[in-house]
Amino acid sequence: MTIPVLAINLDRSKDRWEELVKRAALVDVAPERIPAVDGKAIDPAEWHEFDARGFRLRHGRHPLAAEYGCYLSHIRALDRVIESGAPHAVIVEDDTDFKTDFLPRLEALTRLSPAPDVIKLYNHRLSGFLPKATSAAGDVVGRCIHGPLGSAMGYLVTRQGAVKLRRALLPISLPYDIALERGWSHGASIVTTRKPLLKRVKSASTISPAGYKPTKFPFYMRIPTALFRGQDYLRRAAYAARG
Repeated sequence: MTIPVLAINLDRSKDRWEELVKRAALVDVAPERIPAVDGKAIDPAEWHEFDARGFRLRHGRHPLAAEYGCYLSHIRALDRVIESGAPHAVIVEDDTDFKTDFLPRLEALTRLSPAPDVIKLYNHRLSGFLPKATSAAGDVVGRCIHGPLGSAMGYLVTRQGAVKLRRALLPISLPYDIALERGWSHGASIVTTRKPLLKRVKSASTISPAGYKPTKFPFYMRIPTALFRGQDYLRRAAYAARG
């Protein structure tokens, strides 16, 4: 079966696209380019579908222009999944690399029953992993009690899942990687593989090369954020414990 691989890439990052295509070819993947939204080229006064107050309260810092662009780029990729009519697609960012056994493992994941709406193929961390199913290729998928897991670098999504995410993930009030994994909020069934199918290429971040610390509010202004995260932690744990 052919599973579309959609790769998000900025117009000004042609070198990253060319390198991604080379890496993908090594595992017989021909990615389709999704032109990324360049948040840095948009005046913050013109940010649409963005809940500025909600972002500050939930995340405890100022938003970055590149985060805004990244979020809308993933929305654009979800739109392409829906438009394509394909039952499944993979969405990746352009700093993705592929494990040598990527395709057979991916195809086995599409045959899981019942099929999750989203399967994350890479995370920064996995803590309190609870297994839910095992693919024919041996990949264990599950959910984590602790989080956020970090990264939206690559995930398998069904067309139905793309529809659910597209309806629920706007307006923006969190970075995309955090919003994506909140299945208890957006209603899509989301799991992650215990062992990644992808790996990250070492490259400079296009979102925050200087890190996030300069954008954080003082401690006393982050009390609403702490309350939100505490509630979300409990909801995450309950979601992970479900069958």
